[in-house]
Amino acid sequence: MMSQHDSTEATSPATPEPEAGRAELRRAAFLEAARDVFLEFGYEQANMAEIVRRAGGSLSTLYAQFGGKKGLFEAMIDSRVSELTEQMQVELAAHAPLREGLQRIGEAFLIRQTHPESLDVMRLMVAQAKKFPEIAETWAKRAPEAVRKALATYLEDRVKAGEIRIENFDLAASVYFDLVRSRIQFRALLLPNYRPTEAEIREIVERAVKVFIGGIEEL
Repeated sequence: MMSQHDSTEATSPATPEPEAGRAELRRAAFLEAARDVFLEFGYEQANMAEIVRRAGGSLSTLYAQFGGKKGLFEAMIDSRVSELTEQMQVELAAHAPLREGLQRIGEAFLIRQTHPESLDVMRLMVAQAKKFPEIAETWAKRAPEAVRKALATYLEDRVKAGEIRIENFDLAASVYFDLVRSRIQFRALLLPNYRPTEAEIREIVERAVKVFIGGIEEL
């Protein structure tokens, strides 16, 4: 029969979580709390201490990771860019055929862009643009440009595969997103209770893909 002492010795101690893992978890918690605080109070009134209160951790850790409010805001933008470009990276890695790849990219993009939180972020950018033009400019450079570049890379891959002829990949990517957004994003921004259905999104993207593939070589 095992004694209490033996039982204690037989139980392996819990493996401590790596420092890098803890730092990533803390970073994710800061970003989530920052998003909530920025949306609730706006950029000017957002308080770093309030972000720490919601996320846990310490102000010193927050400043060490992000350098201040502006760095935290930029990191929040970058985290959203990662979400928006995720499907494009998947299609690029799979060398997905153009029509199917664009359909999936467009649907994923519209679903994220018409999500209430995404719409709130866009409303915040518009509201802050006049008073904090540098913040709006940061958003414009880091978010739309990064998303456009991600799609341009996928389109370049499809050109190399011989599926389509495009000379200006960035322009083509901009045209595609303009087609996909059409009026649905504007409507969602103006009407808080409006949420497009999956069928609406699928139909809008199908139409955008058809127009894009049929006319992009004329640019």
